[in-house]
Amino acid sequence: MNQTIEIPVSLYQRLSFHAKGFETPATVIERLLNSFEGQKCTEPVLSVKKTVSLPTSLEIVYYPTDEESFKQNLLQKKIAYLLLHKLNGTKEIKEWNASNFQQHSSVNGNLRSGYLRDWKKKGIVRAEISTNKNDLS
Repeated sequence: MNQTIEIPVSLYQRLSFHAKGFETPATVIERLLNSFEGQKCTEPVLSVKKTVSLPTSLEIVYYPTDEESFKQNLLQKKIAYLLLHKLNGTKEIKEWNASNFQQHSSVNGNLRSGYLRDWKKKGIVRAEISTNKNDLS
């Protein structure tokens, strides 16, 4: 019998950092528990679908949590970091030098014409962006 649990978004995001490829949240929790309990991970209880496809839209996560707050931080610091999650399970950090970014500039427009251009071809499935590199673990 399956149980449904509710967790805060911040905890869900922390959990997603531990996912390998496209593991389900339940599989990640099981692997973490097995590790915590000192057991060797065997086969997951839930099977993971082997065929993986790109999502139809790109998830962009801002730190702080909304684009406008992020923009105000970017206008002050003029530098940001992107954590790109790839379809093959790898992650890549990019540094954005935003010295020319202005109040009238579009965060989304700059990202999608720069680092996130052709995101499907590049195999990017999720992007996290912050002016503080420590937010991206």
